Amino acid sequence: PTIKRAWAEIIRAKINNQAECMRLSNVDDHDRLLSYARRMRSGDPENLEAQASAVYFRAMFGANFDRSQARWTNSALDYGYAIFRGTIARALVAHGFLPAIGLFHRSEQNAFNLADDVIEPFRPIVDLHVAKHPPADQEEPLTPRHKADLVALLNVDVGMARGVMSALSAIEHTVESLARLMETEPEAELELPRL
Repeated sequence: PTIKRAWAEIIRAKINNQAECMRLSNVDDHDRLLSYARRMRSGDPENLEAQASAVYFRAMFGANFDRSQARWTNSALDYGYAIFRGTIARALVAHGFLPAIGLFHRSEQNAFNLADDVIEPFRPIVDLHVAKHPPADQEEPLTPRHKADLVALLNVDVGMARGVMSALSAIEHTVESLARLMETEPEAELELPRL
């Protein structure tokens, strides 16, 4: 039950951040995502995460957008997510977690299942940056400048229960709260970022 509740909290935070990303980008339908977040139940039995993502990516990046397309947007999203995933994996190991053992993600071939769980509410940080800074040509490759800008997202401010802090600090607080939840306080709330 603790793991299912934690997963629901993570996905609720992700969907709320996606809705905020849409609002900040002046994209319609963010209220629809907020309704998905309100309906979230333990373990996400209705798979609201997938429903929200289907609405979100098309609204943010165009009706024909597909995450499998070879284009600048997907390269930038993948690179930004990889930066956050690696940072989260490092924090998990520092707090005694085995990143291969996830809450929801369970692939035997994935050594970072838990990092892939924890990253979810942080993804909209990357999404917002990519949506706000598109290149003139989607066929353009990621440049060193693009990559540096994506790495710098670890320094952007996010809201946390303890106040505004950098995404890097928020990762640390999130992982610490996950450790408390799993070790000593099964009723504790996860500390998750707000865009």
